[in-house]
Amino acid sequence: MRKFVIVLCLMACAFVVNAVQFPKSVQKKIDKTLIKLYPNRVVELKDIDLSEELANRYSSIKNVKISVLRSGGDELGFACFASSKGKKDYFDYMVIFDTQLLIEKVVVLVYRSTYGGEIMSRSWLKQFIGKTKGESMEMNKDIDGISGATLSAPSITQGVKDLSLLITEIQTN
Repeated sequence: MRKFVIVLCLMACAFVVNAVQFPKSVQKKIDKTLIKLYPNRVVELKDIDLSEELANRYSSIKNVKISVLRSGGDELGFACFASSKGKKDYFDYMVIFDTQLLIEKVVVLVYRSTYGGEIMSRSWLKQFIGKTKGESMEMNKDIDGISGATLSAPSITQGVKDLSLLITEIQTN
C-alpha cells in the first residue's frame, strides 16, 4: 500500500510540471488518459519546438502543440494537441502516438458547441487506434460517420490525419 501511495505521488508530481499550460479540467483528462495508457509509470511531457511554418502547414489544425512522452530514460511516444473547427466553434483534442507513430488514443478535451458532441464517444474515437502516417483516414471510407456530427466528424478526422502527417514529418527530419 505504501509503495502504491509513493508511485501515485510521483505520478502527480510529474503532471504538475505541465499543469500551468492547461486548465485544471483539461489537465485532469490528460493525466487520466496517460495513467490508463502507462500504468505504474511516471510520465513527463517535454514540448517540441515547432517552427511557425511547420505549425501552420496543415490548415485543418490550429494551436498545435507536440510533446515527447518520457518515463525515466525511456521514450514512450508523443502527445499531440490541436484544435479543429466544428460547425461554428473550435474543439480541442489530444492524439497519443507510440514510438512507431501508431495512434494509441484520441481524446476530445474540450467541445464547445451545442451540436456534434457525438465525436466525444470513446467507441467512435477507437476507429483511429492503430492508424499511422495519415494512411487509412478517409471519412466514410476508413472512418465511419456518426449521426449528429456531420461537420465535426470530418473535421476531427482531417485533424487527426494532419497531426499524423505532421508527427511523421517531424520524426523524419
